[in-house]
Amino acid sequence: MLFHCRFAKEVWALGPWTTAFDPSQVTSFKSALVLSTAWINLPPHGISSNVFPWICWFIWTSQNQLLFENKPSTAAEINIKSIRAAREWEQTQPGMAKATNKPPPLHLPPPSLMLPSLNPDLVIVNTDAAWNARTGKAGLAWVLFDHNEREMSRGSHLQEHIQSACMAEALAVRSALLHAADLNIKHIWLRSDSQVLIGALASGRRSIELYGVLSDIATISSSSFVSCRFSFIKRDLNGLADLHAKACLYSGPSLVAS
Repeated sequence: MLFHCRFAKEVWALGPWTTAFDPSQVTSFKSALVLSTAWINLPPHGISSNVFPWICWFIWTSQNQLLFENKPSTAAEINIKSIRAAREWEQTQPGMAKATNKPPPLHLPPPSLMLPSLNPDLVIVNTDAAWNARTGKAGLAWVLFDHNEREMSRGSHLQEHIQSACMAEALAVRSALLHAADLNIKHIWLRSDSQVLIGALASGRRSIELYGVLSDIATISSSSFVSCRFSFIKRDLNGLADLHAKACLYSGPSLVAS
């Protein structure tokens, strides 16, 4: 099931590595695992670990979903899920960046030490993204509030050729910061419901895939604002930004409101 069925062969054919892999030649799981240790991942997937176990896992779960829930998957979806899972796992492993040939950590502004509620000039920005893995399109959205959490402004943008949900979330943050800078806002508290992204912003750890966008975020944060902090917000508290992101994705046209 993992190697010889038609669907599994389609999944393995899309694998993100340089070495050719012919699953029809696999005689045992052990032999396939041994072969996978020589794989070198291609850029720009942003992973250095072996994606083999993740692909096996998602082939298995996709077969179960088809059998028990009548939910089919495509080979591309399995690869995207596998790469995303491998990337998220890497980002939680201490020392992973040191063990791989990655760029040095980004120097983001430290979190503000002031209490946000005590600063009347503070603007709170909630961001979110809705991503369609099949089309590669993403709806990016952000909502600006004053320090009393009254809405001040909002914006959204439709972005194409997006490779992952985390990339979409990072682009939403960058767009929100640019919007706030255009409004001449100087104190900003940006909140996202992507724990992976907020963790990368707080620690400086990041994959190769996100390096360029996180570099932009670091530059905008340090050059456009007097104070800038990032924090995680629960999804159920980020409903307005989520609503606008999904509306942007499915309605099509880009929009920025000031």
